[in-house]
Amino acid sequence: MSVKIKRTCAFFTFGCKVNQYETQLIREEFLANGFVETEIAPAFLIVNGCTVTSRADKKCRSLLKNLSCKNPKAKIILTGCYAQNIKASKLKPKGVSCIIPQDQKGSVFRMVEREFGEILEDKNAAAYLPPEFNGWQKGITDFTRHNRAFVKIQDGCDNFCSYCIVPHMRGGPRSRKPKEILSEIDFLSKKGFKEIVLCGINLGTWGREFRQRAQIADLIKELNLLPGLKRLRLSSIEFRDVNDCLLKQFSDNSKLCRYLHIPLQSGDSFILKKMNRDYSAWEYLDKLRMIRSKVKDISFSTDIMVGFPGETDEQFNNTLDLVKNAGFTRVHVFTFSPRSGTPAARMDSQIDVRIKKHRRLILENAAAQSSFALRKKFLNKELSVLFEKRENDCWCGYSDTYVYVKVRTNADMGNTIKKAKVTEVNITDTIATV
Repeated sequence: MSVKIKRTCAFFTFGCKVNQYETQLIREEFLANGFVETEIAPAFLIVNGCTVTSRADKKCRSLLKNLSCKNPKAKIILTGCYAQNIKASKLKPKGVSCIIPQDQKGSVFRMVEREFGEILEDKNAAAYLPPEFNGWQKGITDFTRHNRAFVKIQDGCDNFCSYCIVPHMRGGPRSRKPKEILSEIDFLSKKGFKEIVLCGINLGTWGREFRQRAQIADLIKELNLLPGLKRLRLSSIEFRDVNDCLLKQFSDNSKLCRYLHIPLQSGDSFILKKMNRDYSAWEYLDKLRMIRSKVKDISFSTDIMVGFPGETDEQFNNTLDLVKNAGFTRVHVFTFSPRSGTPAARMDSQIDVRIKKHRRLILENAAAQSSFALRKKFLNKELSVLFEKRENDCWCGYSDTYVYVKVRTNADMGNTIKKAKVTEVNITDTIATV
């Protein structure tokens, strides 16, 4: 007679906000079917992996190895974009019981039941979700261990930037229906989430495949009518998708955070062309100026890659100069990582890893100085901050303009939106009082 396995589980996520949202979907399906989430000897470990860079691959491999060593009896289920890549290479990591690629991620629970159903304990009647839970396609009812809830409204991309593996992992753009999104966000807002972050693989393409061609500004307009919604934020949007209709929402919609994350990738126009990005460096800067002229006090963040094949010192310096002039609140700097199957992986003049690391450090320092200069403008001004967590003697959270603010206080300010007056700004922190 086989030994029964407990219906216990734990979840691990790498990568983007979309991946985090999809982990929550998987979590809710497991909990709705009698599983209990635990950190103590879980029987099932579900790893939602990312493969956007070699560093992401390395993190996934390292976690899988550690989980296998610490939990030798557990069933390790690997899914996500990393699983898609692993499945294609036919290299199954040691200790992994089941690989479920990205395009089958919605079937994680059903595959676990099919593979291990006969040896699972009966469902735990004490483990349940509220009746509002409606499955993988319809949305989430919670966002575990977060004060801000991420809501996926779109998946896939067909830009095919020369360095990017994501379109090969997730396919072309697909949009969720407005009714589903509105219902999900309404529920999460009423549950107490003060900020909803709209996320997608290529967010700005939302609605394009609908019979009556829609755009994200139309969705934002409808979301503004939800009485329980306090704050709405866009996770990331491409250069070409920032148009007048979207910018108008910042003046018409008080709930929309005055913040845009617009990926740049390089501040050199020739490198941008090699990347298959459809704008030049000067067009990017010009758009930032235009947006600032239309939306008061808006802030920007971005992604920048260093060490793209053939990038010269002069071209890197062009990126450095752009960062110094653009006024970003924050910059995510990462080094080019060749992804098998992409044009950039086959390009000549691959940059030495030491040069890439050196350039990354230089750019990160310039970005920190730029952020410092920008944040100093908030001295003695009030910011609207959603306080999310406690760090030592401070409550911390993000302003609507995505400035990370710290307030020294003994009061419990968790999951509250308050006006905070900035009293001190240094290279790493923005300190305020309420």
